[in-house]
Amino acid sequence: MCGFTGITLNQSKEMQTNYHNRFENAYKYIRRRGPDDKGIWFDKYSYFLHARLKIIDLRKTSAQPMELGDNIICYNGEIYNFQYIRKTLQNKGHIFETKGDTEVILKAWIEWGVSMLPKLDGMFSFSIWNKKNKTLFLARDRFGKKPLVYSEGKNYLAFSSDIRSLAQVVESGGVNDLAIDSLFRFRFIREPMTIYNNFKKLAPGSFLIFNNYGSKIEKWYELKKKKECNFNRKAAIKTTKELVFKAVEKRLISDVPLGLFLSSGMDSGVLLAVLSSLDKKIPTYTVGFSDNKKYYDESQHAARIANYFGSKHERILLGPKKVLTDIEEMLNSSDEPFADSSAIAMFSISKIASKSLKVALSGDGGDETFAGYRKYISYKWSPIINCIPYSIRKKIGKELSNKKKNRISEFSRRLRRLLTNSDKSMQTTQINFLDQLTEDEYSDLFGKKNNKEKNSFFSSYQNLDDKINSMLIKEFNFSLLGDMLVKIDRYSMANSIEIRSPFLDKDLVEHAFSIPGKYKIGYFSGKTIIKDTFSSLIPKWHMNLPKRGFEIPLENWLKTDLKHLLEESTKKKVMDSLPFKNSNIIKSWKQEFLKGKSDNSWKLWTLISYFKWAEKNRLI
Repeated sequence: MCGFTGITLNQSKEMQTNYHNRFENAYKYIRRRGPDDKGIWFDKYSYFLHARLKIIDLRKTSAQPMELGDNIICYNGEIYNFQYIRKTLQNKGHIFETKGDTEVILKAWIEWGVSMLPKLDGMFSFSIWNKKNKTLFLARDRFGKKPLVYSEGKNYLAFSSDIRSLAQVVESGGVNDLAIDSLFRFRFIREPMTIYNNFKKLAPGSFLIFNNYGSKIEKWYELKKKKECNFNRKAAIKTTKELVFKAVEKRLISDVPLGLFLSSGMDSGVLLAVLSSLDKKIPTYTVGFSDNKKYYDESQHAARIANYFGSKHERILLGPKKVLTDIEEMLNSSDEPFADSSAIAMFSISKIASKSLKVALSGDGGDETFAGYRKYISYKWSPIINCIPYSIRKKIGKELSNKKKNRISEFSRRLRRLLTNSDKSMQTTQINFLDQLTEDEYSDLFGKKNNKEKNSFFSSYQNLDDKINSMLIKEFNFSLLGDMLVKIDRYSMANSIEIRSPFLDKDLVEHAFSIPGKYKIGYFSGKTIIKDTFSSLIPKWHMNLPKRGFEIPLENWLKTDLKHLLEESTKKKVMDSLPFKNSNIIKSWKQEFLKGKSDNSWKLWTLISYFKWAEKNRLI
């Protein structure tokens, strides 16, 4: 796992003179992605910088940028089937000097060109420069696990694993107001946008070619439902189990120590059970909260399942005082504003685990493919709820608590969300659940109406011939991509640790979307296929634990030890730097929050995340 930054020109320049200092500054922002080695390659038309985290083949011969004939590669990721591809290429006469996957990708490119991409099984982003043809090739993996941002000018194309690093090489074009819109609605900046006007994210499953004739982007992969004329539940369960086992086995290949990030949830529990069945003993790590054990802390449950399977377990307890030591570092790890507060937990667990290992498995992706989130159950109830007039539902919902303190308040919060977010249109219901701003709040804040039904960015996502799977695939391509995968990559790599997610294995994901949605979710329970598949391996007391999100006691912290962040972020200079038409609503969020009338912590954390990013980048 690594990081890289580069630029290619369609006219000759003396690269060392013009770009050396820029790339030295760029290196500061990708160094944590690869602290083990630094590599530079340049000619008159290009300049490439690589920071390496050594995972497979630790020798110097696998260093990057790697040059072979006329081709030079910079690569970030892991190809789990590289040994199989290597044998295929050897049978075609290729000779290998290394034992890693970088050389395999480069020689696969020489042998097959673009058609090599479907052969790669893993997570990746990479650039390949052909110095003879003066052509640049960029590619990103199927689901967008690894980042790749780029900027195209009149005579150049620049690219990087990190937005801040790219901004040291070429002009950013200033803050994108639409990105701010996305941030305050969804807590992340949706693809392909970035925080800057001149930078874009290359779409998952896409490649880009740049040369003297210009550039072109094409899709090389799109997730589609396999046709299952006669669905057989028993066969689906059997296949699910086989594919999960294979997905875990693939991800155990490493020349450095591995671990498992463990929660009280189903997915990481399944991974632990599979590892035990494979007789693989690797250490497990869990985050808990020392100051709030009633709702947020799941570390005791995780410790119990770890003990059940006999794994060496480390329980990391966070409190506001301990978080204070990490919070600045965590916020400064963001190459653009990111407001999912669970990033604090991801950063902290990665920081502790990185002292002992370089690779960790994670259960991410299971909820989006097998319908695990509670809100998916709400979608099943929406047709019934919609029988109640919206005006009545809205009135009742406003009277219900939106706090997370105990089971009663949590039930009230869920009912509130169900009553206020349900709509006759499944798409509108889905957007409502994702959007943290109401229609009135959005209108007050940005001075314009927001008709969610007509959101072209959401309508453009593919549909399947199954209502539940259509909903899941939109979630997969939107919030999994823009939120969950960003959180996993950014805050683990900030601590030089690689995360591998078996539930995002390509074969497993494609199989999951071949299962009719009605078999994945019921009116009271989600992820039924996974539960049925692994009920014999996981004890009932763990299987029956209530669903929890990877959340933190943010409300408590912002009222105590982190209150200074709230005060600093709501100052006039911060408000003036944002494209708000009316910042009074921010003041009302703050007042309601401090008086205990409403838990607006998530909305206020969005402002804090922007403030710390803007302050770091000297925009305020």
